[in-house]
Amino acid sequence: MSVQPGEATSSTASATRRTILKGSGAMGLAAVAGVTAAAPAHGEGAAAPNVVIVYCDDLGYGDPGCYGSPLVDTPVIDGMARRGMRFTDFYAGAPTCTPSRASLLTGCYAPRVNLATVLFPDHTNGMSARETTLATYLRGAGYATAHIGKWHLGNPAVDPGLHPMEHGFDRYFGLPYSNDMAPLPLYDDREIVEQPPDQASLTRRYTEETVSFIRAHAGRPFFVYLAITQPHEPLASEFAGRSAAGPHGDSVEEIDHYVGVLLDELDALGVRDNTCVIFTSDNGPWYVGSAGDLYGRKAETYEGGQRVPFVVEWPAVVPAGVTYRQPTSLVDVLPTLLEAAGVEPDPERTIDGRSILHALTTGRRVDRGDLFSYDDQRTPSVGNCNAVRRGDWKLHVRRVPGPYFTGRAFSPTEELPQLFDLARDPGECYDLSRHYPELVTTLTARIEEFDAALRADHAERYGAP
Repeated sequence: MSVQPGEATSSTASATRRTILKGSGAMGLAAVAGVTAAAPAHGEGAAAPNVVIVYCDDLGYGDPGCYGSPLVDTPVIDGMARRGMRFTDFYAGAPTCTPSRASLLTGCYAPRVNLATVLFPDHTNGMSARETTLATYLRGAGYATAHIGKWHLGNPAVDPGLHPMEHGFDRYFGLPYSNDMAPLPLYDDREIVEQPPDQASLTRRYTEETVSFIRAHAGRPFFVYLAITQPHEPLASEFAGRSAAGPHGDSVEEIDHYVGVLLDELDALGVRDNTCVIFTSDNGPWYVGSAGDLYGRKAETYEGGQRVPFVVEWPAVVPAGVTYRQPTSLVDVLPTLLEAAGVEPDPERTIDGRSILHALTTGRRVDRGDLFSYDDQRTPSVGNCNAVRRGDWKLHVRRVPGPYFTGRAFSPTEELPQLFDLARDPGECYDLSRHYPELVTTLTARIEEFDAALRADHAERYGAP
């Protein structure tokens, strides 16, 4: 039987959803801050799930085929969507690099953890030792952990305490920040091995390092955070010239190919059924790439800047072929994976995310509450809360001031507030604020209340910005 890269060769999963989740209690939990065993709701007897997060850089909502691209060929990602769950209303933690990555690893909106703005090589800020990352939680539960690819949560050359291996990762291979910054070192654990690296080779090399790590740790639970550098500018790919979507498409199609290589390796090792593979992006597309029918792009808190592809394949747990249409966010990943692994988050830390494990296991709706959109335009530590989404409604009270992509200069509050019904108007074309003034008042108050509480929490932990 011929198969595409990444296609499962067996027609049924070898383990049921029940047996996988039944045994996902924490194993031999280490005594690390904020990591405690969950109540034995799932019982004992099966292995804890493996986790692989494939995290692209500036991949647009409309770039993969399963999200409507007519030009970019992504058969592997499309296959993941057929065999797993595709989310239509999933939001990155922020519309830019550093804040979004902070949200993924902490389960918090980036301003809460002092990482609201994009970091540059000379910045001294970064992931604080005050925060417990997803990697730290899982390593404390017996997982082997690796970060392969782009870090962008502090420059270890400026402060060794900002190195990924100081924040829960056993293994690191990648770049400390964006590929358009200089100097651009490539780290192998704590050693700089190239400066600058050949960027066209990085997607392949990241995959090779990921495969090597998984092979070495296939006998125990593992967590790999694979943060691919592409398709962030400068675009670079060993698949140059292959895509009908130009260099951006070349990079995306190369990523698709190597996701297939990774899935095939999970099959070969016999661990694919119990491995949760997540495919997503840090924010919307930059100057090229597709946001689909959504308005806005990277750096903006309109839909095109933050709504991103999110596909989950986990054969033993996630039902096949489900399209999930409820609002969810990158901050939800940490609590979801901790629940799956049987690990309790630190009860002393406010976590903005909510577990959506029930949605993953059943395909049924989980109301995870309001979602907030922060920009990176304020101070180095705390950005602006620009918008809130509640159900199908989204209210904007601020925007990133232009000119950015529109070429038009405007103030952050010009023509605002704006209220959109995203179920009928996902492109945010028709402002309904005059039709629903009471809803505008309610949601404005909600933004102010939430933002004030977040800023108070930030000030208590980090001091005034």
